[in-house]
Amino acid sequence: MTLDLYTLHFASAASRCAYVVVFLVMALSQRQQTHLWQWMGAMGASMAGSLIMMRVPPDELPPIPVTVAVYWLYGASIVLAWTGLRSFFGRPARTGLGLALAALPGVFYPVALGLGLSIRLALAGVFACCLVPTLLAASETLRLSAGAERLWAQSIETVAFGFYALVFVLSIGMLVGTDLPVASAESARISMVVDQVMGVFLYFGFVAMAAERAHRTLLRLAETDPLTGLSNRRGLQTMLRRRFPRPGARPAMGVLILDVDHFKAINDRHGHEGGDRVLAEFGARMKAALRATDMVARWGGEEFLVVLPGTDARELLGVAERLRAVIAEAPFLLSSGPLRVTVSIGAAGLGPGEADFEEALHRADAALYDAKSRGRDRVVCAPARGPDREVACVGLRAA
Repeated sequence: MTLDLYTLHFASAASRCAYVVVFLVMALSQRQQTHLWQWMGAMGASMAGSLIMMRVPPDELPPIPVTVAVYWLYGASIVLAWTGLRSFFGRPARTGLGLALAALPGVFYPVALGLGLSIRLALAGVFACCLVPTLLAASETLRLSAGAERLWAQSIETVAFGFYALVFVLSIGMLVGTDLPVASAESARISMVVDQVMGVFLYFGFVAMAAERAHRTLLRLAETDPLTGLSNRRGLQTMLRRRFPRPGARPAMGVLILDVDHFKAINDRHGHEGGDRVLAEFGARMKAALRATDMVARWGGEEFLVVLPGTDARELLGVAERLRAVIAEAPFLLSSGPLRVTVSIGAAGLGPGEADFEEALHRADAALYDAKSRGRDRVVCAPARGPDREVACVGLRAA
């Protein structure tokens, strides 16, 4: 069965209308997410263009005013898709460039005809104007923001915009290099089918990207301690699985458990706000004193856990003592005044290839209990295992 152009234009407008409704609901529930409004605008502009083209006979070129309006709408649709991607990835807006690119297709066509260019060359110029924002949008899906993780759904957008760019290039080549008719029912039908298919991919990709990032955000929140910004227990376990998918192949590593001394007294004297301030500053000092490859987590309450990959028993005590000194050397500034805070640390080593991380945690926890029973503000190392057994495990205390 051959579909007529009226039906194809109606189907295009109806599908875009459905996406507009979906994104309107999303945008109203997340009003600060500007990319949702921009993508909704892109779909709305494309929908309006399809509704206008429903009234144009298939074998005729529309009047210039109608053509200009349609090209403006289609140009705005592509540009809003591009600027929405920039907003989605947290990149600065290019408002001036966006407005110019959106207006260019509708401006170029009548100006080109007014200068005496043929309709074929004028249309080729319009497609070239549309090609530029399409390539810009495709490039946005290939770039990564600083510290960001690539979304799987970005690949859908890369393919969709890449295919649209290819269609524009082929159309320019056909207009410039052949004498095929500019307006025919068959070519219009083919272009509409292609647009329908790729439009589904494009708009579904927007939904998929928003959903995938929301899912990752929820996972990150579930694995992050909201007070300190460090990982929680679940987050640390996730990091360990990602870094060392085969536990038996782990390098030597050190484990430190840190406990803020007399934290209940701090809470009682300075209130929970003061206690929260101490914990947040404590976590910040620890993170600043460690390597980027070290893993830090708030283990619960006033306890923190540090995992130091590639650290043997000889280095472990030095790192632990440095952390103890970083906490003790400068007072914590609270609203009630400066407060000296100390920490007790239990340390344990895990040899290369040893898979029993939980056992190392138990040894570090026992060493922490020993440090607290000896008077706090000190480091105690659990007896080493394996080839490092000869390394002495001593208690260190501030002078």
